[in-house]
Amino acid sequence: MNSVLLTDEADTVALLLGNEAIVRGALEAGVGFATGYPGTPSSEITDTFAALHREAGVHFEYAVNEKVCLELAFGASLAGARSICAMKHLGLLVAGDPLSTIPYMGVEAGMVVVSAGDPSCLTSPNEQDQRHLGRMLHFPVLDPSTPQEALELTRAAFELSEQHRLPVLLRTTSRVAHCRAPVEFGTRQRLEPTGFHRDPTKKVPIPAHARRMRRDLTSRMSAVVARSEELFRRTGSGSTAIVAAGVPAATTKDLLRELDVSDEVVLATLPCVYPLPEQSLISLLQEVDQVLVVEELTPFIEDALRVLASKTGVTTRILGKGTGHFPEEFEYTPDVIQRGLHAALNIGAAPKSAVEFESPPPRPPTLCASCPHRSTFFAARAAFGDEHFYFNDIGCYTLGFSAPLDAGDVVLCMGAGYSLASAVAKVSGKRTVGFLGDSTFFHAGMPPLLDAIKEDANMVAVVLDNRVTAMTGFQESPGLPVFDQPERTASIADVCRALGAKHVEVFDPMDLGAAVSAFERARDTDVTSVLIAESPCPIHHRIQSGENLHKGPAYRIDQDLCRTCGRGGCNLQCSQLPLSATQRSNARSRALDLERPPVEGVSVSPCTVACPLGLCIQGYAGHIAAGEYRASLELITNALPLPETVCRVCHRPCEDACARGPIDGPVAINDLKRFVVEHEGPGYEPELDETHGGRVA
Repeated sequence: MNSVLLTDEADTVALLLGNEAIVRGALEAGVGFATGYPGTPSSEITDTFAALHREAGVHFEYAVNEKVCLELAFGASLAGARSICAMKHLGLLVAGDPLSTIPYMGVEAGMVVVSAGDPSCLTSPNEQDQRHLGRMLHFPVLDPSTPQEALELTRAAFELSEQHRLPVLLRTTSRVAHCRAPVEFGTRQRLEPTGFHRDPTKKVPIPAHARRMRRDLTSRMSAVVARSEELFRRTGSGSTAIVAAGVPAATTKDLLRELDVSDEVVLATLPCVYPLPEQSLISLLQEVDQVLVVEELTPFIEDALRVLASKTGVTTRILGKGTGHFPEEFEYTPDVIQRGLHAALNIGAAPKSAVEFESPPPRPPTLCASCPHRSTFFAARAAFGDEHFYFNDIGCYTLGFSAPLDAGDVVLCMGAGYSLASAVAKVSGKRTVGFLGDSTFFHAGMPPLLDAIKEDANMVAVVLDNRVTAMTGFQESPGLPVFDQPERTASIADVCRALGAKHVEVFDPMDLGAAVSAFERARDTDVTSVLIAESPCPIHHRIQSGENLHKGPAYRIDQDLCRTCGRGGCNLQCSQLPLSATQRSNARSRALDLERPPVEGVSVSPCTVACPLGLCIQGYAGHIAAGEYRASLELITNALPLPETVCRVCHRPCEDACARGPIDGPVAINDLKRFVVEHEGPGYEPELDETHGGRVA
């Protein structure tokens, strides 16, 4: 595919993703500098540039975050190279600081910002309508509806940017970014950078300069309207019109053709959604009786049409979200648009109800098999338990929240794992745990970590370093380059120490005993601790080397064996189901008890063998360790009807037989039993048989 994108032959037709079409459009425009931060649904743009930039003669780099990404692209523009930067919609607000000033200063060579939105939150924690930023910050916004239009608008965006000295936002969505369609190529340009020209009056926006720049910005934006009018497209005729933009424009066009009404309805599409082609829209409003606006997310165009109608005194009915014909949330599938067409304009029939099928088994997202993050989360929970709070971040490690790991109480945004952990620790008085990945640490983790260290926050900052940006497609992390980038390293541990962290520890999460011990040491310190779980992503390792990272036998979980114990062979098995906290506590014990050799032929603990009542001592002690006091008492009372008495008179043969005796002294087994009886009492009452007149004393 990369060789096709680099062809010099115009009129070539290739089957491209929308993101690949954007890359081709940038190459046709003569782009000289490309950068970005990976984030679905924009990742293929940066991945494609990373793969072909050397052959294409384009400088490319992954930025550590979107703010840096935008600043790099602007710097390249000032040096006379056409530039493009790509990110998802969330990243555009990360880049909001420079984005708000660049239009004032103005670009030199053309500069295009691609921000891919995610209606329906398919891979994101929120929806976001970036179109409003064009109006607020004063730059044009283009909204392609197909991969072909993505190529054409990318090419046009560079010309528009350079002509008016404005950054241009190419706002795509998931369906354009990841749709694959035939795309016809244009001619590819090759441009040389024109160089950096010193002019502080244009490039240093002190207040006096900024006020002049602001007036100039108004005139430059006004001149863009003419290009918006040129891009305006209109087909069909009649007294009813549909105004559409983005993916819904292409879907609406297909539906009108399927319903055979394309000639009877005016379809106006808006490749440029800011500034709007107001003259064309006013003419349309004056010619028709009613207009239906089809756009995803907020009523950006709909509200603008209502303002235009009010200003010009036009009484045309304007339908859409404001009249309840379309929802404001989520992406518009064909049935959503068809339902709106029928309800608002009586075009076609209402879509039929979807055929009901048996629901497939749920398939919640989960960490990959052999992922080192599993061990890290397990070790954290084993050391900190339920009484502490856990704060996750955006990436693979988001999945730490789900069962059976249960190590994620809040997920907000990149870098917030540390900020939230710090603040909650200060308010609650409890030591908290914050998780970030290696790429996120460099992206947004260093400032909140510095703040936590400065304020001596009672928290443990964990970096899950799998040496790659895995969730978005295995892009490079600053600690380990990929895509044949020059070798370099950035030590997370050294950065943390430089920030002032007094307790920094690096461990291998695949060594579970060492991982649990590291978390316990961090738990017991009184400073802001930093733990770095360092182990490569096994999937990425296999892709890069063709070999499995962890060699050895493959294991299969036998669920029946997981629900049995050695007591079953003695006909003493209880009826309790295994609880997750108990399993976690037992696994922690096994991980830490590495020095004990296995005892051949022993299936029941020696303390239980020595107990005259045959109590499941490991079971009730495990429940206590896991904080499951009621379950512990239940296990005791299954074999002991008078626990309050026995725990006071017992001669403790179990402790004489305790396996820990010769190592560091026996476990206080009877004290544990007495503790849980008193903790859960005095409400305990054993079940009694019906009165039958008999006596025992």
